[in-house]
Amino acid sequence: MLTVRPKALGHCVCVLAASLCVTVSAVHAQQNAPMPTRTWTSVNGNTVEGSFEKEENGKVYLKRPDGSVIATTRAKLSPNDLLWIDARLNPEKVAKTESFGKATQLETTKMEGYKKIRRLILHTYARLTNNDRDDKMLAFLQRDALSMYGWQFVGADCYLTKSGKKGMIKEMQFLPQEPIPLREAVQMTRDKFTLPLPDPVIVKEITQDGETYWEVQGVPPYVSRALLLVDPETQNIKRFDFTFPPPGKP
Repeated sequence: MLTVRPKALGHCVCVLAASLCVTVSAVHAQQNAPMPTRTWTSVNGNTVEGSFEKEENGKVYLKRPDGSVIATTRAKLSPNDLLWIDARLNPEKVAKTESFGKATQLETTKMEGYKKIRRLILHTYARLTNNDRDDKMLAFLQRDALSMYGWQFVGADCYLTKSGKKGMIKEMQFLPQEPIPLREAVQMTRDKFTLPLPDPVIVKEITQDGETYWEVQGVPPYVSRALLLVDPETQNIKRFDFTFPPPGKP
């Protein structure tokens, strides 16, 4: 049985108290550390440098490098900025996110799946209004998915016109020859579909119909959603899914 003498006990209590004070002070300092300066982007593309001050009464306050404070609203900030704020204010409520900067040319030369895929302009397909004819671009893309574009399969679903024919594209699915690592898949989403995405690109993990996806944030308005389907065995991306707004909407 361990016996502690009174003097030794007092010394232990002091050491423990000092240790707790140091720990509490470190946590307090971390919580009160100033936010880093970063580039904030509005939904219309304007940018401003500043650090996050607070969010209060529906307003987001940013402190500029000159010390002045400006106020804006969540509706005016980009999805990337909102994720950044939420991840710091309510980390336990925020879905898992990943951030990927644009890959260098040296990095892309090492991406095997990336090198197999031919670039296309997704916006071109989103603008097609009549997909009922066999000589449309969509039909050629699906027919030559592997031989010309490097995809194992390209699927699509279209909105129907009033006459019941295939009109504008509603959804497109691109299946790579083998599952692609997430970082590589994000770069492919940017480059191989010619999508103007923010840098870095933020993806958010979601669950839909019992499957796991990474949803790409900050997609252009002609794309409703861009989802990367996760292969449960490898945790890589096994399909690229794009949804487009219905006719008459941007």
